[in-house]
Amino acid sequence: MIMKKLLLLLMAAMLLPLASRAVTLEPNQRVMGHYTSDALATTGWGQAFLYDQVLPIATDITPDELALFQGGKIVAFRVGLVETAPVSRVFVIPVDANGRPTSDVTEWSCDVSSVGWNMIELATPYEINLPDGYGLRIGFDYVQYTRTSKPISAVNEGTVYPSLIYRNNSWMNYGVNVRGNLSVQCIVENDNFPQYIIKVQDLVSRSNVKQGDELAFSFTARNLGDAAILAGDVTFDVSVDGVVVKTISNPEALGFAPKTIAGSVNTDGMGGGMHTIAVSLATIKGEPVENPATMTATFNVFEFGFSRQLHLIEQFTSTTCTWCPTGTNNIRQLTEMRGDIAWVAIHNVQNSSKPDPFRTAQADSLMNFEGLTGWPEASFDRTAGIESSNSIMGSIAGISPSNMSTFLDYVDGLEPSWATVNVNSTFDPESRQAVITIDGETVPNFEECMGGDAKLTVYITEDGLVYPQTSGGSDYVHNNVLRQALVSVKGVALNKTGNTYKNVFSYTIPEAWDADNLNIVAFISRPLRSNALTDLRVTNANKRKLGEFDEVTVVRGDVDGDGKVTIDDLAELVDCLLTGEAASQGADCDLDGEVSIDDVAALVDFLLSNAWGE
Repeated sequence: MIMKKLLLLLMAAMLLPLASRAVTLEPNQRVMGHYTSDALATTGWGQAFLYDQVLPIATDITPDELALFQGGKIVAFRVGLVETAPVSRVFVIPVDANGRPTSDVTEWSCDVSSVGWNMIELATPYEINLPDGYGLRIGFDYVQYTRTSKPISAVNEGTVYPSLIYRNNSWMNYGVNVRGNLSVQCIVENDNFPQYIIKVQDLVSRSNVKQGDELAFSFTARNLGDAAILAGDVTFDVSVDGVVVKTISNPEALGFAPKTIAGSVNTDGMGGGMHTIAVSLATIKGEPVENPATMTATFNVFEFGFSRQLHLIEQFTSTTCTWCPTGTNNIRQLTEMRGDIAWVAIHNVQNSSKPDPFRTAQADSLMNFEGLTGWPEASFDRTAGIESSNSIMGSIAGISPSNMSTFLDYVDGLEPSWATVNVNSTFDPESRQAVITIDGETVPNFEECMGGDAKLTVYITEDGLVYPQTSGGSDYVHNNVLRQALVSVKGVALNKTGNTYKNVFSYTIPEAWDADNLNIVAFISRPLRSNALTDLRVTNANKRKLGEFDEVTVVRGDVDGDGKVTIDDLAELVDCLLTGEAASQGADCDLDGEVSIDDVAALVDFLLSNAWGE
């Protein structure tokens, strides 16, 4: 009896499909999948999902991966299993340009279950003729035998893409991609696989470049075709405003993975303002490319900029934060190292059971807009890169003052400041009314350099506030504490006249605030917006005690000293030249260091165009 059962088991095993661990392709066939080798997960490293029910599982072949196979036909599937599990169906579903699966499902019944690669030949091949930007969802249905079995293979090879399961009438990412790519592949047949599919992507250049300097740019290139592209096989035309200025080639071989190609063009002779740089494919192995796709980016050429007055550091802190005193000490040391810091301490609540008396609704808004993830942190001129290119924040307890200083030097090197910031204020102790005036000069093409939606923000901060601090003591002194952002934490538009601006704010100082310890911090920045951290930056900042005045601002063209540039200034300038009387500093309209008839011409041009020519 035992022998009979054993023979029956052996016969049943012989009837099961054999697992194919390697695929043999015809000359006109290719493997389509996130990886194309025969690798499978090792025993014990498979994935488990729902027990004892049919479960569809799939992954999306991206439009780039699909490019080589357009015009071909899927003739077979390969499904890899770590443990035995019945696979009853394979299927494909087009995925539209927005990443959504369509309702056009093509499926084939099958009956395989073996450990290893299972080959399923399709009685009716699937023609791949999808619109540009479409992908293809490929997958299979299976049943998990037991609660403890882990039949699904995932391999950490190539770029890892999500794996999806279909449950409750929808597709969801079930996380199998933490182990790698789902082991499902298609065999595609095509008598004319394209040799070259060169894609040019991700063109970036500096946003602002000084006239005459080199404009650095980079882009990525890849070959999605069937033939090899070696170094120097491809050339790209680089154009500025529609004119080809140079041709460059690929410095290394191109394959499916994007390769970065970098270069620069000189801006000598380019006029100030916005320009367009473009990169397009020119030749492949010496043969011209007809109607190539073109990538474009814009950049601004500027003629001059201002030196930065102060760097803005916005520190996010809490009286209940254990490491915040360490972060505060690091910034304090930084301010002692260099004298160009405007420091604002923004208090939030780390421990909801212990309120922070310096927390405000405005502080919470700033925390949300600037992407706060913990305490103690700080943003440095709201510029991305202190810890990663996607974050403006830095965990300041773990960043040394010298590294902070190095980063601020890096910010200085990115671009000059596009405006000056002067802070003047008066305070009436009886009415406790403060009048705060922020003014300055901007570069002629300020809107192109900084954006027409740039904002002026004004903070009132207070020093000398004593309150218990976790790990800091019961008599801890809190300085630079944000008390109020005037008008809004998002700032206000600059009140511009030509290349100058002047904004005036009135605010009644609460009785509880010590006016002698108040500071005014003003800065010009890109606007705060949700999920826009990489677009944030501060171009200039300044700080003064409440009641202090900056030196009188010299307004270019303001000859009569009334703070405005009008026809009266032209009359005053002509009168000074005729009489020989000394003119104000504002009379040097062409910025050549002296007052002459040339300044009259420059002032006339400004009055006619409302912009200074250079």
